[in-house]
Amino acid sequence: MHWFAASAVVVGCGSSSGDEGLFGEGTGSASADTSAGPTTLPTGSADGTDGSGPGGTAPDASDEADGTDEGPKFDVATDAGVVPRDCGCGTDEWSYIWIANASQSTVSKVDTTTLAEIGRYITRPDSAGNPSRTSVSLGGRAVAVANRYGGVVKIWARPQFCDEMKNGQPGLQTSSGANDVLAWDEDDCVAWYTPFPDYTTQRPVAWGGDVDPISCDDEALWTAGCGGGFTPGFGGAGNVYVHRLDGSDGTVLDTVEVQGFGCGGFGAYGGAVDSDGNFWISHNGSGGKLAVVYADTLQFQVWDVPGSGFAGYGITVDTAKRPWLSSYGGDLGAARFDPDTETWTTVPGFASQGGIQQGPDGRIWAATVSGFGASQDMNGIAWIDPETAQVGDFAAVGGGTVKGISLDIEGYVWAVTGVAHKIDPDSLVDVGSYSGLSGPYTYSDMTGWGLQNNVCNPAG
Repeated sequence: MHWFAASAVVVGCGSSSGDEGLFGEGTGSASADTSAGPTTLPTGSADGTDGSGPGGTAPDASDEADGTDEGPKFDVATDAGVVPRDCGCGTDEWSYIWIANASQSTVSKVDTTTLAEIGRYITRPDSAGNPSRTSVSLGGRAVAVANRYGGVVKIWARPQFCDEMKNGQPGLQTSSGANDVLAWDEDDCVAWYTPFPDYTTQRPVAWGGDVDPISCDDEALWTAGCGGGFTPGFGGAGNVYVHRLDGSDGTVLDTVEVQGFGCGGFGAYGGAVDSDGNFWISHNGSGGKLAVVYADTLQFQVWDVPGSGFAGYGITVDTAKRPWLSSYGGDLGAARFDPDTETWTTVPGFASQGGIQQGPDGRIWAATVSGFGASQDMNGIAWIDPETAQVGDFAAVGGGTVKGISLDIEGYVWAVTGVAHKIDPDSLVDVGSYSGLSGPYTYSDMTGWGLQNNVCNPAG
């Protein structure tokens, strides 16, 4: 285990397919002026002992997660006559799964109840972002999409949240589905885009779970990346940088160089938030690391992942604040990390090269994959008991390797191959699917359930 005080800076306004394996090297850099792209961070106090906080400038505590178990903050001071409102933990008014179309540089908004795609949006100005990770805000009002080749975009989920004059034309112009993708800067529901032009890899993205109770605007947003890769999608020498963005406009609020968490290979491969708003990231493959950046202090810790052939892939955090990693390390399909004891519990019996997420009944759902010498050899899904770490039932899923795993508000499991499958968690029967995607490659908190599960139902 490694413990570090973060070297961070609070910055001002600013504005970057197919299956993945391992390897790569490059130079990590951090974002201070995002309009010009990531640059070298100024030197500041690492531990905040000068009284000004990490990097010499104190974050505004009213705008950031406070590191408690209280979930969303609904008790902040207000102006006279302004009444705080409960922004809710998710919503029962709509339910979408946001699936990245990597080869098309778009994201699809699919209604989980009707199985219809009702919006598709470009994720980077040049339509060459190769997106893969999506994260839905706590109230379900917006999605953030990270482009593997750099850049993060926010898209509103519902017309009532969109700016009808965003593109300069009266009335709302926005996509209605797969065959109605508007050009960049023409869709009024694309809220903002923050480029990271010096980054050659930027995968993790996760909302922080701290909502403004007056505006119900979206909480701060975490992402991670680095540069120096020999080709887009790969990182290089140096460390990964974690950024916290203002969810309302995409401004970079904080930047942390996670020392000891290398940029090589793909850099940070996945990211997830626990019930305190802390941001967890992990590497792809064997010999990688697990790290956390704490929301209240911006300090971080780094740990080795299990040895003995473990090869990390997907990441999630359960309601007890324990990170889980899926793995394609032979017959070792997943592992659970206990931050209190700093110990790992591994889960044998299958291999996984896809997502992992906890369901409403506590079960951990993981993608399963054919090959890698696993005793259970299938492209499908399996569930794991969160306490005993014993594997329950398996079910095959058609259409190739399962990448994305997520739960919707009704408790159905979504498994995304080339097709998005909706699966009954009890019978493991595929009850419906959507096949109109374009080169999907996606796994992360695609529905927002992972964030809701932690912030609204913490067990730790």
